[in-house]
Amino acid sequence: MQRWQLSQISGRISGRIKLLLVLSLSVTLLSSCLTNPPPKPFSTEAIPTEAIAEISEIRSYPVRVKYLNSAVAKPATVGVPLKVNETISTDENSSAQVILRNGAIIRIGGKSSLTLKPKNQVEFTSGRLLTWVEGENKAATRVLTNFGEVFSDNGTIYIEIPAKAAEERRIIALDGKVNVLLTASSQTLTLNKGEEVTVKADGTASKPKRIEKENIDKRLANNNLIFGFSTQLSNQNQIAAEFGITAAAKEASTIEFRRSDLPKPPSDNRQKKVTYTSGSANRDRDESRNDRPIDNPAPKPIEPARKPEEPTAADNQPNPETPAPVASPDVAPIVGNPTTSNPVSPEPPPQPVPIEPPPLPVQSEIAAPEPEPRPN
Repeated sequence: MQRWQLSQISGRISGRIKLLLVLSLSVTLLSSCLTNPPPKPFSTEAIPTEAIAEISEIRSYPVRVKYLNSAVAKPATVGVPLKVNETISTDENSSAQVILRNGAIIRIGGKSSLTLKPKNQVEFTSGRLLTWVEGENKAATRVLTNFGEVFSDNGTIYIEIPAKAAEERRIIALDGKVNVLLTASSQTLTLNKGEEVTVKADGTASKPKRIEKENIDKRLANNNLIFGFSTQLSNQNQIAAEFGITAAAKEASTIEFRRSDLPKPPSDNRQKKVTYTSGSANRDRDESRNDRPIDNPAPKPIEPARKPEEPTAADNQPNPETPAPVASPDVAPIVGNPTTSNPVSPEPPPQPVPIEPPPLPVQSEIAAPEPEPRPN
């Protein structure tokens, strides 16, 4: 074999080796890009999840939500979707209502903290909570607490967890049957309708018993979680009858608050909406009526003229304390005594007519002068 043939064969082999090296290098780089994808631009969440709940009503402010990848809690918004591991918190006098996609409704009162968990679970650490299930798609929601789990298939649960650990926790079955699984003893307690149970700081619980009248007046009568929202519980009348609550609940109104990080709706400066109260509306309406000219005002009846009296010197003197009345051309004054009241029109008031006017003086006729005689 000649040398030029060997050089051709070696060139072909080296070209194929280079091609294989390039292909292997590209496969390696592609696999590394797929295993470690670059971060998505404009992404606000590390782990995208599906919303499982939303805030349906905010009874009083402030209510805050700690969103995923957020260092601080932000003001809550009615209708904003909530995802797993997001926390809703309230202040001392605020309350909110959360609706889960499984049909459960949860209300939290002042100084409460509620975190959404997967598989129809929520974590409740402090405050007051009321939960029940409505609709056809009923699914029991398990409330995870620091002393155990509270759940019910068709009941209404009320939970109180004070901020101080030394105080007792309280669970009340407002309707149906409620189960309490204690972490300390792995014991499950069943509460019937109208019963309550208390849990101490060490995790031990009392036996379920009928709620006392004192606790009904203190915790249930006029409770804003039961009676203070615009949406009413489907079994609210049954709960009130069961515990003998006769106090009328005040009508609630929905108060919505937007998040501060959301864009504000555009405002049109050309259209301004003015709201009047009943007092201001009447006042403005009366002022507008006074500003308009009076067309053909109805004349006031004039009293009959009285018999004139002889004026005295005191009557002729002007009274310095009483200013002269100023007649308004637009407003007709009320006419009283013609001798002392304002005139009806700008014309001078009529003079009183005496009953027996004096006769007019009779002047004697003067005869025409005779013509003087002409001189002859």
